[in-house]
Amino acid sequence: MALPDVDACVALGADGWRALGRRLRAIGLTGQAVRPFDRFAAMANRPLHAPMVKWNLRRLGDQPRALATRMLVFWDAVTPEQARTVLGDEVPLERMLEIGLLRRTSSGDVVSPFALRLLGDRYVLGDDLSLGGEAVMGVAPSTQALVRVARPPGRLRRALDLGCGAGTIALALASTCDQVVATDINPRAVALARINVWLNDLVNVDCRVGDLFAPVEGETFDLITSQPPFVPRDDASPATTALFGGPRGDELVLALLGRLGPHLAPGGMAILMVEWPVIDGDRPLEERVGAALKGSPDVSTLVLQWIDTDVDEHCAGYATVGHPWQDEAYEQAAIRRRDYFDRAGIRALRPTFTVVRRGPPLPAWTATVQGRHPREVRVSRAPIDAMIAARDLVAQGRGALKTARLRVPVGVSLSQPGDTGDVEASLDARHMSAAVKTNAATRKLVTYVHEAERVEQAVERLAASEGVTVSEIADDALAGVERAVLFGLLELAAPAAS
Repeated sequence: MALPDVDACVALGADGWRALGRRLRAIGLTGQAVRPFDRFAAMANRPLHAPMVKWNLRRLGDQPRALATRMLVFWDAVTPEQARTVLGDEVPLERMLEIGLLRRTSSGDVVSPFALRLLGDRYVLGDDLSLGGEAVMGVAPSTQALVRVARPPGRLRRALDLGCGAGTIALALASTCDQVVATDINPRAVALARINVWLNDLVNVDCRVGDLFAPVEGETFDLITSQPPFVPRDDASPATTALFGGPRGDELVLALLGRLGPHLAPGGMAILMVEWPVIDGDRPLEERVGAALKGSPDVSTLVLQWIDTDVDEHCAGYATVGHPWQDEAYEQAAIRRRDYFDRAGIRALRPTFTVVRRGPPLPAWTATVQGRHPREVRVSRAPIDAMIAARDLVAQGRGALKTARLRVPVGVSLSQPGDTGDVEASLDARHMSAAVKTNAATRKLVTYVHEAERVEQAVERLAASEGVTVSEIADDALAGVERAVLFGLLELAAPAAS
């Protein structure tokens, strides 16, 4: 099936889409209403699961909200009369059929060829990715994770959603930023993003077409987010804009990083979600990222990585794009991709949040942190900010460290389960970094630091407990505090309330 005509949908105009958004909100089509059925979203276009998805959805009854969920969210056709119940008088069914938001099935029923998803209470209209080609991604689990990491703790002036797709991240940031710019090289993506801005009745999101930073030349942002194309492309695959990042997969990402620095405002941050190819002989990932940013000496880089993606799973999964029926064509596509990975020496893909921060005026640093899969933790911005603050503190040197007031973060525990002397530092779901093993001496040091007003007081207490002078123990103790800070076992204490 061909992709539906998005230009006809744009022709409905801002007023028409705003009217549809108002109607959907009026009938109660909200994130909370759809959330119990989120698990169906990934299965709705899979031949083995689609019948059961429809069976469950049809049990919702004939309330407008239930019918809208079927018709717009999960590709389950309803009768024209039921569709009119959903749309009401303000949004004529005939007009929705005319622009292609809805289409008639062979039996005369009505369904949307697009994929409407909800991010909170934001409506995100995207494409059915199984159609392949220039299909535009709307809401996906990876995008939701990036939204949660990117959402700032306070209000920002300007943000950029680079490679915006259907505008999911831009829509999410609109409530915390004065202005959001959403850009994509694919005109279809920008058209869908603009529709979604109208559908959600937003006025502070500006959608632009162009390659990388070309649409925002000379502009700076407090926050830049991107989930750029990073899939390695074999010679036989079509050059799909939203999917492939080059023969290795990281060529486009590295080009993006090379142009990133000048577009970050002082103190600004860029957060990218990238799967990097793992190829024997490559330099460490943080070095490669740092080399791409070499034209921006005042930036620091944090690479938060988690367990590598197996190439067999990757090739099997991505072959479903354009081949949802998992037939012979699907099998050939999956095997062709796996053959290419073998020839290219790609033995895994390393998923990351790659974070770039400009300033403040401290020594720049580059670091890699082993994290946990986003499914295992409560993904949010706070752990990223804590990791950056820890490395900023260490970068300032021992003088700043000695006078710092540090505390064991909430959700961190140090336990000694056996008699081996090992101490396990466990972090609960609020922390995105992985647990570490340490020893009883570090546990003692961390405890003293937690109880002291300044690190230097903890070092004095430790020296007294060991029966040695401060000068004899200071270097090792401060090095231990640095490691504890970098591992997330200690963090800067919140300022005392005045």
